[in-house]
Amino acid sequence: MDYYSAFPFYMGYQGYGQWAQPGIVPEDRILEDLEYLQQMYPTYARKYQTTIRSVVDRMDYDGSFIYDQYPDKLTIQRMVESVMAIIRTNEEEINAVNTDVQSNGAISQGIPNAAAPNAMGSNITDTALTEQAPWSEKGPWIRELVTVLMYYEILTRRRKKNKWNQSYQF
Repeated sequence: MDYYSAFPFYMGYQGYGQWAQPGIVPEDRILEDLEYLQQMYPTYARKYQTTIRSVVDRMDYDGSFIYDQYPDKLTIQRMVESVMAIIRTNEEEINAVNTDVQSNGAISQGIPNAAAPNAMGSNITDTALTEQAPWSEKGPWIRELVTVLMYYEILTRRRKKNKWNQSYQF
């Protein structure tokens, strides 16, 4: 048998399976899969994604830098900073409301404090600890998460715009 003319095992069934050949899978199917996976994001990522979308919406216009071949990194970092400012303001408001509720008698009415340890010695919820953590501790990981989500949102918009431009060229 001539081993040099035989097909490798992965080339024997062309087009077999969903992702066997990227050219065969329609772009719409890939975007649907990505949107479905976005719905399964963790709580913080979903919460921050809405803020990121609103900031990118303001930058989404014809001739915007996000559609340049090589977008400006400094401008994207400024967008991340504006998202971080919004997130910090929102979390400070939520913490202020939670502090007011706890100090106005929620504890005296028998409602347990979310940060108080339970009988097992662990905290009741990890999200309560994360929300009550100082901004200096959680700021860096939130910035990294926001940066990755920002790049993803820009990439998604660029793909949608390129697809639209390719289908409506005259």
